[in-house]
Formats: sequence, C-alpha cells, structure tokens
Amino acid sequence: MKNWKMVALFAALLAVAVLAGCSKPTSSAPDVPQFSLTSLEGKTVAMKDLSNKVVIVDFWATWCGPCREEIPHLNELYSELKGKGLEIVGISMDTDGTDGVKDFAREFRIQYPIVMGDEKVAESFGGIIGLPTTFIIDRKGKIAKKYIGLPPAEDMKRIVKGLMEGLSGDDFHD
Repeated sequence: MKNWKMVALFAALLAVAVLAGCSKPTSSAPDVPQFSLTSLEGKTVAMKDLSNKVVIVDFWATWCGPCREEIPHLNELYSELKGKGLEIVGISMDTDGTDGVKDFAREFRIQYPIVMGDEKVAESFGGIIGLPTTFIIDRKGKIAKKYIGLPPAEDMKRIVKGLMEGLSGDDFHD
C-alpha cells in the first residue's frame, strides 16, 4: 500500500512538471535588477533612469587583466553609439575606495560612467563569479546576454546593434 502512494505521488509530480514545461513564458530573458549607485563624479546612476535604452552593465576591477583588455572595446562602442541609445555603466568591484578607481579611469580614459559596486548589487545580478562579467540589456529592461570573462568585442557589438534596431533580448538569450 505504501509503495502505491509513492508511485501515485511521483506520477502526479511528473504530470505537473510536464505541464509546467508546456506553458510558454511571456519572455525567457530575465529582468535586469534595479540599482541606484553613485558615480565617481558624485552623480546617481540608476537603472530606472536608463529605461528605453540598450544598456551594458560591466562588473570589473582595476586589478583584473581581462577587464583592462575590455575597456578599450567598451570605450569604442560607447563613443560610436552613445548618442543613438546606448548606455554603459561600469561597476567597479574594487574594495580599496574610489581614489585608485578614479586614477585608473583617468589613465584608461574611460568615457562611460563608473560606479562603485558591492556584494549587494553583485548578488542582485545572480552573483558575480568572475571578472569581467558583462550584461547587455535590451530596451525593455531584459537581460539579452551575459558574458563571464572577456567578451568577444564583435559579438557584443553585433548584439548591441541588433537590440538598437529593435530586436529583443529573447532573440539573443541563451
């Protein structure tokens, strides 16, 4: 009798799982977490203020070699597309304060806003397990693409331009 109840429970759970898998979600791309952080210049940078734009959120640190390689590509992309609806926010995960980050930003001529991150904002993005970690967000506030490590510059540019031309995050979501 006990085995029969276990079989029935398993069958019911299996049926629920199969039916849940058959429902079509409205969007497979996750929503971007909301944050409000202060830039190195003392201005507030908030995701809600970047709505209706394609946004790159880049978690990085001054000591990170691949981050240093990524910055020129982000600068180039920002320079080319910032007036056309692209925003980039660099979230520094450095823990030694802003002075070193400010010096680094000047040395590398970072053109986009840099804010200081913390574990709370990193966790809101599902945890950051490596640097750089770069998110491309569509105009509807959905994460279209996530890269852990140095992203391929041409791939990132292709996705950003596609999103700017009206494709959605679902078109690029893994």
